[in-house]
Amino acid sequence: LKELGVCDADVTEAATIANSVRDDVLCKDPVAEKKTLFEKLGGAPSIDAVVDLFYKKVLADRRVNSFFKGTDMKKQHRMQKAFLTFAFGGPGSYSGKNMRKAHHV
Repeated sequence: LKELGVCDADVTEAATIANSVRDDVLCKDPVAEKKTLFEKLGGAPSIDAVVDLFYKKVLADRRVNSFFKGTDMKKQHRMQKAFLTFAFGGPGSYSGKNMRKAHHV
């Protein structure tokens, strides 16, 4: 985040939020342990909400929104949701570009 120019206060806030849900996500409940991370996070409705909010904030942020100029945002939302669903153990598969190709690294 710092490499993208995000200020220290915002980085700290993001880390605090992530840490606050860590115990819920990593809980040791035997029933919950059998669930995928996708299920623990709330499934598709949660992934949809997070991705929608993420891009709303990114596009409103003049420090980073230029990276998405000319991007088909409906497709971007769809691909990000598919990627996170797959990465977190949800249903379906991800057939998009790998991270290096998607970000031209």
